[in-house]
Amino acid sequence: MLIFSNDFARMQNYESYTRTQHEQKQMKYKLLSIVESAFGDSYARLKPETRNAIDMICFLATEKGFVYAKDSYFAKEHNISTRTIRRVMKTLEDAGKIVKAHRSSSKHNGRGAAVYFFVDHPCFTHWQQYFDFDVQADVQAENAEIPCESKDGESKKVSTYSLPKNHYIKNHFMYKTIPFIKGVPKLINQTFKDVFKDSLRDLYLRVRMASQKVCQSVSMTLSKKDIHSIAYESIHTLFTYIKTRSMSFEEQCKLVYRIALNKFNELVQTTDKEESVVVTPRKIVRKEMLPDWFKAQQEQEQTIKSEESVCTESEEEEMARMKTILSQYREELDSFC
Repeated sequence: MLIFSNDFARMQNYESYTRTQHEQKQMKYKLLSIVESAFGDSYARLKPETRNAIDMICFLATEKGFVYAKDSYFAKEHNISTRTIRRVMKTLEDAGKIVKAHRSSSKHNGRGAAVYFFVDHPCFTHWQQYFDFDVQADVQAENAEIPCESKDGESKKVSTYSLPKNHYIKNHFMYKTIPFIKGVPKLINQTFKDVFKDSLRDLYLRVRMASQKVCQSVSMTLSKKDIHSIAYESIHTLFTYIKTRSMSFEEQCKLVYRIALNKFNELVQTTDKEESVVVTPRKIVRKEMLPDWFKAQQEQEQTIKSEESVCTESEEEEMARMKTILSQYREELDSFC
């Protein structure tokens, strides 16, 4: 079955069945228990990565009863193969727990990405009537008598799977929102509190220790803005590093301290270069503060210079006078001859 673009747009605009975090959590657990019953004893033998992927699929279906993320997305998020995702969805489809349809492709007239509808979701009755699914009556939703009402055409589009922006999820499990960690700047709290939890306070403390060490070594004070900025960069670098490497908490503290220390040193060196402006010193001599012997020496030097200039001028005048006399003698000799 193909779902065309206008139908898919209506699916996205459909009103969400779950409105609060508690309702989302309850619906996810309900769908997850149905998946576990479909797998039976083999569910416990699945790899943790596969179970995490199933947990994520169930959560994304809590709002409107369907999931349209590609198999490759779940595989990449949980480091498993797309074949594993397809095998999981095939098991649920054979057990009558989901119905599979396909979006129409924008590149050709064939089938595009798959869309999975959970039969046990309360919204499934609406989708069955809309798309005329051929499903047996014994696998209908338990709350089929309370269908969801669709919004009007002016309702805002809300994607079923806005996972990166959902602050309730990080590891694709429903858990309580982590409270604000005291003593840590707001931006660092919002970005990293779900990753490091209470350990974020100790990591930020290591950054402050690095800033204090640099300030003591150069005898200067850094602004709060610079400290917060370098703290964010250092913890973000640590977060990027531990995604590919396994580290103990003590190693993480040492690493974030070294990162912050290097960044603070670079900041201080840059600040020193900007402040060190080369200025040619101007020699200022205040005569009223000079000793008498120095004044006498200056006057003597000025007298010698003036005498030398006078001597130079008198010699030049004498040479000119001698040349005039010689020219007169030559004229007189010429007249005698």
